[in-house]
Amino acid sequence: MAQLTPEEFLDTVLIPEKQSEHICWRCTGLKPVLKGSKFPPADIIGWCKKIHWPHYWCITDFNVVTKCYAFEDRKKKK
Repeated sequence: MAQLTPEEFLDTVLIPEKQSEHICWRCTGLKPVLKGSKFPPADIIGWCKKIHWPHYWCITDFNVVTKCYAFEDRKKKK
């Protein structure tokens, strides 16, 4: 059995409600809305844990973000 990093393990356990091509999906700072969650509005895909800490920045699917100063690529971190 292959060893998983903590981030890879959480990716298998915490399943997001929806997926999109939004730049934030590739960032380590995204805290996605989990599948089956009833609380957030339908257009929110998650929260950014890096911008406006400790008050997370809500990310909607219809916001067009092409560049972000707090962006950290998940793939580069591995």
